[in-house]
Amino acid sequence: MKNIIINADDFGKNKEVNLAIMALMDSNLCMDTTLLVNFEDSAQAADLATSTKKKNNVGIHLNLTEGFPLTAKIRNESRFCDKDGLFHYNKVKRIVHLTSSEKKAVQEELTSQIQLCRKLGIPISHADSHNHVHEEPGMLLLLIDILRKENIPFLRLTNNIEKTSFVNRFYRDSYNSILYFHKLTRTDYFGSTLNLRNYKKPFKENSIIELMVHPGQIINNQIYDVYSKENLSLHLPGIIEGNRLTSYHQFAK
Repeated sequence: MKNIIINADDFGKNKEVNLAIMALMDSNLCMDTTLLVNFEDSAQAADLATSTKKKNNVGIHLNLTEGFPLTAKIRNESRFCDKDGLFHYNKVKRIVHLTSSEKKAVQEELTSQIQLCRKLGIPISHADSHNHVHEEPGMLLLLIDILRKENIPFLRLTNNIEKTSFVNRFYRDSYNSILYFHKLTRTDYFGSTLNLRNYKKPFKENSIIELMVHPGQIINNQIYDVYSKENLSLHLPGIIEGNRLTSYHQFAK
């Protein structure tokens, strides 16, 4: 038996996504989600989670790649924002190093996102990030410092069940080892549902696997992933069967 955490990313992005995520949670096919706080429908998402007694299962989806920043300094940092002050996702290569001004701007922005998340009534059970920006090597130590100061217990691993190059595998293993060293993770594996289906190696006994999904559409009472177009209502029961569906909140108790 494996412990499965299914996390629905992008909660708060828009009303359609919010309703799809709530429907997936109500169907007992998912227990966790992470909230984007800098979108117009973020407050609605938080209200939905609170009114359905699911707020303790909501983490934060840290965001430096889409939408309008909460703070001023980062709007002047071209690595993260365009000339109109909007986040852009213009990744050409890994972020290996942040300048002094970038560090201050990122720290201010992410701290503000965490504080707003809590102001919306979400305690924050765990953290991950939009477009996996938390996986950038230049971000790691800064993020560890922010999460410790803000008392957020868990950060998502990098993908360690996806088939990839030796160089990527070495980087991801090294990154995950740092998270383990700092006691910022409780999971053993992370990836997508497709990665899980293609993974051929045996999992460790009683391992904890986090799977990322992006519910975004409800068609004929079936919930679909907005990116993979996968019918989550159809496929997730087969993943959960014979395993234990759990949550970050339960591990934080």
